Amino acid sequence: MHPRARKVIRLLVLTLLLVVLTGSGQDYPIRTRVDLVVVPVTVKGSGGRLITGLTQDDFIVLEDGRKQIITNFTADPVPLSAAVLVDTGLTPGSLSKVQQTFPALAGAFSDFDEVAVYRFDKFVAKVLDFSPDNTVVETAMKTLRDVKPDTATYPTSSRGPFSTPGPVINGAPVIPPGQVGVIVTSPPEKTKVLNDAIFVAASDLAKRDRERRKIVVVISDGSTTGSSHSFDETVRNLLDTGIQVYAIGLEQTFLTRRFSVLADYAKNTGGDAYFANSLQNIEKFYARATEQARNQYVLGYVSSNKVPGTEPMFRDIQVRLARAGFEAFHRRGYYQYP
Repeated sequence: MHPRARKVIRLLVLTLLLVVLTGSGQDYPIRTRVDLVVVPVTVKGSGGRLITGLTQDDFIVLEDGRKQIITNFTADPVPLSAAVLVDTGLTPGSLSKVQQTFPALAGAFSDFDEVAVYRFDKFVAKVLDFSPDNTVVETAMKTLRDVKPDTATYPTSSRGPFSTPGPVINGAPVIPPGQVGVIVTSPPEKTKVLNDAIFVAASDLAKRDRERRKIVVVISDGSTTGSSHSFDETVRNLLDTGIQVYAIGLEQTFLTRRFSVLADYAKNTGGDAYFANSLQNIEKFYARATEQARNQYVLGYVSSNKVPGTEPMFRDIQVRLARAGFEAFHRRGYYQYP
């Protein structure tokens, strides 16, 4: 074969190879990874009033103290994927109140939302998988009306013909002098797997459509005794999946509310915590939680920070407002992966 002909053939082969590689997407040498950090933000004014009508210029985002450039901004309402967790290990009075509020709880969601229902006390049980049908959701909640208080944890007082009530000091019976052989037992310690319930709900929510806002609505007294998952482990799962916690806290005094684990979950994830004991306030807070979750400002940015090693690094997020008198509520940060 003539040398010139061989040269032409080589050129054609090289050209064909280049076309094949380009057409098959073999562009990995110049491919880069871009991760958009999404931060839903609730803005409140005096008295907890929701603030609407703000623009992108009203927000400043800091990551680990470094200002970020906001590339995405929206204030449009979005549908919810909600996991409702009902603590059925409450005292008889509180459980009865919650059971009466189920119609209001189901009614707090719109026709565009999808809802799953769980109950928990010593264990976690899914009552209903995610459904957009409000009638199905309300029917599932009605089944929880038949749940009775744990009589081993909350024994009922009975004064029959064989009962011999005596003096009590600080809630403990006093043994009269000379009376022996009387064994005084305290009620068993409550087991309440709150952390496990939130962890399970977050894992299920992570599989839902990413276009929805994902929230956990938990009605509980905040007890976490007996959980397999720790608070920190559960919060990390929530932050990794971008899920917010909205809690309705029961049986807590004004002093204990500030240190409640329910408030900690809400603060870490950008949700909110409401504390109430009356039936009317419980119902009011259902509507407030879903309204707040559905109507948030959403800020997006590409982090200017890079992970120096091979392990994920937690990034602290701060959102500041250009206007005075307003407060921003959002998740405290996220884990950035190499």
